[in-house]
Amino acid sequence: MIQAVVGSGGKTTLIHRLAEEYRAQGKKVFVTTTTHMRAEPDTLLTDDPEPILRALEQTGYAMAGIPEGEKIRALSPATYAAVCARADEVLVEADGSRGLPLKYPSDQEPVIPDNAEEIRVVCGLNALGRPAREVCHRLERVTACLGIPEDAVITPAHVQRLVTEGYLRPLRAAFPDKKVTLMPRTDGSLYQRAVASLLVQEQDVSVLQKEWFCPQPRLIVCGGGHVSREVAALAARLDFTTRVIDERPELLTRERFPTAEELICDSYDNLARHLDPGACYVVVTPNHKADLQCVETILPTDYAYLGMMGSRRKVESTVEQLRQKGFSWERIDTIFAPVGLEIGAVTPAEIALSILAQIVQQKNKNHMASADRSLLETREQGVLCIVVEKHGSVPRGVGSMMLVTPDQTLGSIGGGEGEYRAICHARAHGGYDVQTYTLHGGAAGGLDMVCGGSMKVLFVPV
Repeated sequence: MIQAVVGSGGKTTLIHRLAEEYRAQGKKVFVTTTTHMRAEPDTLLTDDPEPILRALEQTGYAMAGIPEGEKIRALSPATYAAVCARADEVLVEADGSRGLPLKYPSDQEPVIPDNAEEIRVVCGLNALGRPAREVCHRLERVTACLGIPEDAVITPAHVQRLVTEGYLRPLRAAFPDKKVTLMPRTDGSLYQRAVASLLVQEQDVSVLQKEWFCPQPRLIVCGGGHVSREVAALAARLDFTTRVIDERPELLTRERFPTAEELICDSYDNLARHLDPGACYVVVTPNHKADLQCVETILPTDYAYLGMMGSRRKVESTVEQLRQKGFSWERIDTIFAPVGLEIGAVTPAEIALSILAQIVQQKNKNHMASADRSLLETREQGVLCIVVEKHGSVPRGVGSMMLVTPDQTLGSIGGGEGEYRAICHARAHGGYDVQTYTLHGGAAGGLDMVCGGSMKVLFVPV
């Protein structure tokens, strides 16, 4: 089998991975290029077929090319043909991208050898969310193809258009006898794995929304008292990862905070060291001075929520001091103080409920869905089921998802009969699909159904 590897964002890495897999199968593997390729320590820098064939016979592997600086260029046609005749697998790097994740080829690219049987098109999904000027080779051709400025942020739809118009369509037209496949390179995240799956199957990637793959923001609680303890306990039920910070070591124990991910005993003077971009902050320290210190440290940063507990008089005093320190009214107005929804809370548990309810309310104004952290972090393979459309009353909203493997599920799209049918379909079908489930009120199939709407579910193998 002779394979030409083209595109960008990981061609060389893919070639060496495939070479290792083929060698493990006992095959003789030959690696070379039709353009330019980075030379490895064991690369044979020669156009003489004899040492290349000798290495192939003795070790089952040979990478060769004519030296040109730190790279190699194409062998002569005669040497290339002689080695191909003796190799079981030939991997040819037939394109260049200067190490960038994306590109649009020039009129002379890629350089496909005549004897290639398969063309693998590579692209790097680490380009997603980054400006085109940072991640694209032949930038002027990329921007012309996409109709975007150089500083536009790359989306999955951009990647799909680039690989389709730059590679898949023209290569299939020019080489109708060769198999052309797409191989996106990912960072292993669930989002990139889902995008890659749709790209490979040449399905519309715009159906996916990045926001669906956002985890709950981290919850950082300043203060380790009774309210903090109840906040941390309830937050765990809502899938928040919680960090509690206090200056008093006797309060930061696992007995008091069994569900908190981190317990940090440190002075509030060092609070800036323990902040996270986009986190939710609850300030419930034992005194006004510490509250002000914490809020003053957090306020200039990027956060999803900032709440401070205290009486209205205490809040008014804090606001006045923040104004004196130069903070604008606009910034101060982002603080929820007194913290929590007005539900008449009295006990620490009730106060915690009002605080978490307010955090969820604010979070969901900006996020379409919050996936389970265990789902987002898994490397399990299976079928990802995503609610992409809903009508009427259904248990979960658009963007809710679960991963179905042969022996488990992670996440949820609402439970009940609809989820059960989706799990069965995922395991039976195993591939890309779209199904609509109508949820009738009353009992159905022995399972209680209290909703009466419908949901469209996208099935993506990952």
